[in-house]
Amino acid sequence: MKTLNKIILILLIPLLAFTTHKYYISLTKIDFIKEKKVVQITMRFFIDDIQSTLENRYEIKLELGTKEENKEADLFLKKYINQKFKITINNKTTYFSYLGKEYENDVVFIYLEINNIENINQIEIQNKMLFEEFPEQGNFIKTNINNSKKTSLLFKGNDKEMLKF
Repeated sequence: MKTLNKIILILLIPLLAFTTHKYYISLTKIDFIKEKKVVQITMRFFIDDIQSTLENRYEIKLELGTKEENKEADLFLKKYINQKFKITINNKTTYFSYLGKEYENDVVFIYLEINNIENINQIEIQNKMLFEEFPEQGNFIKTNINNSKKTSLLFKGNDKEMLKF
């Protein structure tokens, strides 16, 4: 019986270790479509992480991805993104259009676009999203610009990346 208890304990410890730790990550894809002169941006966040951050920051209830979703959810998302996410192209500050969001399982996809971009020689990306709520947050950035693919990881204390093409 003691052997069975030891085996159960050995099997349970790793399982409990993985369930008590949550990873905080996001993914942002940035694609430059030269023919259309547009930069397309897709952000992916866990719904509960972005919801918690926005609710605490703006003192509102959002209920993202449910039938009770706050009608102003897009307004708060756009406001937050404008404060925490910046892109500079060829040393010029850019402004993006918020196209909308959609949900898939426990993830929210957010779509942005920057128009009238002739070419990209360098791009600076700053992504401070969710850092105030989750200090261990990591924001992956995947770019596809001028047929060159690059990946970066931004985190609190290192929230900017300059890429040259």
